[in-house]
Amino acid sequence: MKILLIYPQYSHSSEFDTRAPSMSLVYLASSLEKRGHEVAIYDASLGPIVKAQTVFRYGVSDEDMFSFLSKTKYDLIGITCSFNARWKYVENIARQCKKLFPKVPVALGGLFPTSQWRHCFDHSGDIDFIALGEAELSFAEIANNIAKGQSINESCNGVDGVAWRNEGDIFYNPKSKYNDELDDLPFPAWHLMDLKKYFVLQKKIFELPAPCLPILSSRSCPNRCRFCNMYITHGSKWRARSAQSLLNELEFLKGRFNVSNFYFIDDNFSLDLERAKAICRGIMERKLDIKYNFHNGLSIKTIDRELVQLMKTSGCTSACLAVESGSERIRNIVYGKNLMTKKIFEVFSWFKEAGIPTVGYFLVGAPGEKRQDFEETKRLLAKLPMSLVTVGIFTPYPGTELYDECKKNGWLLEDSFENRDRVELFSAALSTPDFGPKEVQRWKKELYFSFIHHHWASLIKEMFRPYSVVNKDAIGKFIGMLKFKPLDS
Repeated sequence: MKILLIYPQYSHSSEFDTRAPSMSLVYLASSLEKRGHEVAIYDASLGPIVKAQTVFRYGVSDEDMFSFLSKTKYDLIGITCSFNARWKYVENIARQCKKLFPKVPVALGGLFPTSQWRHCFDHSGDIDFIALGEAELSFAEIANNIAKGQSINESCNGVDGVAWRNEGDIFYNPKSKYNDELDDLPFPAWHLMDLKKYFVLQKKIFELPAPCLPILSSRSCPNRCRFCNMYITHGSKWRARSAQSLLNELEFLKGRFNVSNFYFIDDNFSLDLERAKAICRGIMERKLDIKYNFHNGLSIKTIDRELVQLMKTSGCTSACLAVESGSERIRNIVYGKNLMTKKIFEVFSWFKEAGIPTVGYFLVGAPGEKRQDFEETKRLLAKLPMSLVTVGIFTPYPGTELYDECKKNGWLLEDSFENRDRVELFSAALSTPDFGPKEVQRWKKELYFSFIHHHWASLIKEMFRPYSVVNKDAIGKFIGMLKFKPLDS
């Protein structure tokens, strides 16, 4: 069959977002190609950046989207939707697809429709089925069934992890099986992407310049922090590719696409320390001569000094470390991270000792967070030996413990996915007895300025270092954050 996979437009707080290709779609595409299907990928976000009220819209216009769709008829169309705020764009694309081709099946996948499949069906009559969770195997099975002439109902009925519509009724097979043999998956189908266009538009991934590609060595994380929703798509069991498989892919990508910069997007790269060290040693043994960082963050709990040293010698140019809060009450009781302050200082000091810049990931506005908790975060920021900080506003994701808690207490500012001016981690989502949306916006800015106040000397020094995380793009993002005035402010 001819299958079209679509990445939607999205909204962001500034013009300094880093547009990145969708790994879910290139993995899905490679599995479909392996089964003989003809696959095309269309990234609707690769359009102009247009100011729309308080946010910036990334991507093609509705008219251009419709024009593209009208040029070619496909046998099956799939749309990915990673976050809640992208639903509005996905819903519109599905509507356009059905307007042009009423009998062509339209499918959804990704984090949001996996957790909110009922909402998607209730609010859109243009969706035929939703592939739940990681869908390389299930989506390919359904596509094969459709290719045999089966109806949507027949194609989905016996498949694990799918919800579908049949004659006005909604059916649901829960996700129970996840792929434990990640080495068996074909490499992502990067050849279907217009990589040159990405690289022209691409800003630095912290310090890594274009061309730069994401790389995935493992899936999921067993920690189940109370705010994290990754288990919804990837399950609770951590699964990893072998070091050899990952090294083969790095070697292939460098040779095929002439790319030497990579950023890991694992949820827990170093859970198996020996595997992580084997990857670092393998990079050196194969003389790959690459640069890489951990854009998605590393789990501080699963790092030792030897791994940090191996990262340095194998080409790691920065590491993002997820701290979340300086308050142990917020970090360990509210967020459920089980991470002590002593361990945080220990790991940050190892990276400083190795000469690897670190970016601290923090959140403000947790349920129950008080001013005194915020002050503890300010004190931690002042003392930690890190190169840069990223501060987000806590976003309650459907399907997580904290979302349910916030909804039960009536703290959600809205329980709607239709707001076109929401930007996750930038827009306030809660109003609690301890803070309101305006106050949490002030907390975020206050943390940034407090960090600059206490680290200005090291920030200036960092600016003049090769592969610096303090660069023009980083400064642009900071200025964009300061200018962002969401509707809740």
